[in-house]
Amino acid sequence: MTHLLRLPLTNIFTNLAVVNIERIVDKSRAVLVAVSGGADSVALLHMLVSAGYHCVAAHCNFHLRADESNSDEAFVRNFCDSLSVPLHVAHFDTTRFAAEEKISIEMAARRLRYDWFAQLLDSENIPVVAVAHHADDNVETFFLNLLRGTGLRGLTGMKRHAGRVVRPLLSMSRQAIENYCQIHHLSYVTDSTNLSDVYQRNRIRHRIVPEFKELNPSFLSTMRANMQHLDAVYALFMCEVEKFIARSVIEYDGQTLIPIEDLQQLPNPEPYLFEILSPQGFSGQTISAVARCIALSRWGRVFYSAQYRAVVDRYNVIVDQRSEPGTPSSVEVDSMTDEVFYPLHLRFRRFSPQPNYVVSRNPRVAHLDASKIDYPLVVRHWCRGDTFRPLGMKGFKKVSDFFVDSKMSVVEKESAWMILSAGEIVWIVGRRIDDRFKVSPSCKDILEIELIDK
Repeated sequence: MTHLLRLPLTNIFTNLAVVNIERIVDKSRAVLVAVSGGADSVALLHMLVSAGYHCVAAHCNFHLRADESNSDEAFVRNFCDSLSVPLHVAHFDTTRFAAEEKISIEMAARRLRYDWFAQLLDSENIPVVAVAHHADDNVETFFLNLLRGTGLRGLTGMKRHAGRVVRPLLSMSRQAIENYCQIHHLSYVTDSTNLSDVYQRNRIRHRIVPEFKELNPSFLSTMRANMQHLDAVYALFMCEVEKFIARSVIEYDGQTLIPIEDLQQLPNPEPYLFEILSPQGFSGQTISAVARCIALSRWGRVFYSAQYRAVVDRYNVIVDQRSEPGTPSSVEVDSMTDEVFYPLHLRFRRFSPQPNYVVSRNPRVAHLDASKIDYPLVVRHWCRGDTFRPLGMKGFKKVSDFFVDSKMSVVEKESAWMILSAGEIVWIVGRRIDDRFKVSPSCKDILEIELIDK
């Protein structure tokens, strides 16, 4: 009698997984299946093989649990052999990678795993990798994202199909998967770290979720419905974000410009900023600080992520990449040089003025009295305290004051280049030459410097 009751349940479990993946993958194509050796991945591989899929397995040995990691690998090899499934295994020094990248062990393992999966998909010409995330995992991810402050997107849960990753078991509970293994007499390994509360996910799994399940026996299905509602709301919100980006956000010269005036017209700029800035690695806390600066008109503040910075200028939030460490502070140009490509693309030529000669008014071209130039020229960024005599003026002016008068943003100031001769500024590149080096009527030799691009 018990056997008769279990058989239909087994079919239901198998059909749930297979129907989910059949919506995404043609059965004529192979499926890469991530197999850790745990109950969920063992059940997933068994289900797909039983349903007639051509599966290729992938196992990651992260070497985080000494002999246990190697024992798990041996188990997976034996299990795949029993199903006649080809297996790929990758070994990672996860601890060293985490230290080098300055990220957590969990994040390091995730990056290593999915980067390798992507390589396998390409090399084996397989369309998708199936991973065994289930309903309990999805709820745990919800609470983790709630703690991390990932915004509305993080509360929508994992998706059945995200890029080349599919999750056929996402509707099934951990208990249902373990029941499937029991029915089919499938053995599996238990990661000893899953029993410890050192990791946040485990604390949520062992302490928080059981409390909710006790309060609501249908907690998993309730949470699944909640995340579906949040996903629908997030989709509507992203439509508005995309409209805002299309009409307001500008990509220019390696920078992203988000107009302050347009942000201030929104009912609440912060969630819009979150969706624009979080992909560049800015934390929720940092984005909140950016929003506060806008609300309080605190201009000139600079915020950083690992690879980017955001400057709250008077007119825009300007996002650009952080400069690479070790960039030379200055570059010298000798008298024989006709062209340089770093740090700017500049062309140099000398000529004698003809009777019909007219001084260039193109801001990207400087005409200078060559007799007043001492080599080598130096190309560098401006420094605090720099002064020059702007063309047409008799007195000296601080470069910083010139920038203010020119209404240059913080980013424009920081990216401004000077060309100097014997320590004196001859040209603020693309903006103004120094009056002392201008071409006079008696000038017989002209140095032309042309900025080809920025």
